[in-house]
Amino acid sequence: MDLGVTNEQQRVRVCVASHATMLSGGWQAFEQAVKRAAARATSNDPAIRSKRALVTVVHKSNVMSLTDGMFRESALAVAKEFPQIAVEEQLVDSMVYKMILDPQRYDVVVAPNLYGDILSDAAAALVGGLGVAPSANKGPRFTMVEPVHGSAPDIAGKGIANPIATLRAVGLLLENLPNAGPHLAKISAAIEQAVFASLQSGPRTPDLGGKATTKEVTQDVISRVRDLIKHL
Repeated sequence: MDLGVTNEQQRVRVCVASHATMLSGGWQAFEQAVKRAAARATSNDPAIRSKRALVTVVHKSNVMSLTDGMFRESALAVAKEFPQIAVEEQLVDSMVYKMILDPQRYDVVVAPNLYGDILSDAAAALVGGLGVAPSANKGPRFTMVEPVHGSAPDIAGKGIANPIATLRAVGLLLENLPNAGPHLAKISAAIEQAVFASLQSGPRTPDLGGKATTKEVTQDVISRVRDLIKHL
């Protein structure tokens, strides 16, 4: 079918669309850094209050000069609009190494999809595994939340999958709903608090060294959330 569009025009359209997407991702990263800095400013812990707002731009533009080069340029262009936020660059291979050695130094990391997927799995290993890490895919109009992990066919139907990542993803969804308001934000915070309490004292699924089932952990977290929000 001849649509009257040349190959060159198609390449330009794809390039423009990709650049717009990268700019959007950059804006979200720096806006997140602003929000995190504001939240730290209210902390009672001097170490938390003093932590600088930082966005780390992860790429491999020394090899992928066109695609990663565009990503790098887009992120750094957005950085100019946020002079109060420190920005640094990091090649993806050394980023994995440095993040595992010193995760506390990082604040917000922005990366292309492939590198973000790799980094999120590596980061999950630092905090207990894929079973406890949620994720949010945010766009200008929609937000989709899910556990970081994929499927686990080896334990399907056994009732031992860790539900924590899914429960925390629900909290992310409430936090990111349009016009969520303070009430939903409090429920989201209650979910996080309940999850941390459950992880600390149990029950735990086998991936975390426990013997509890998916249902038992879920019911424990739900019970804790109910106790936390009954006076909201």
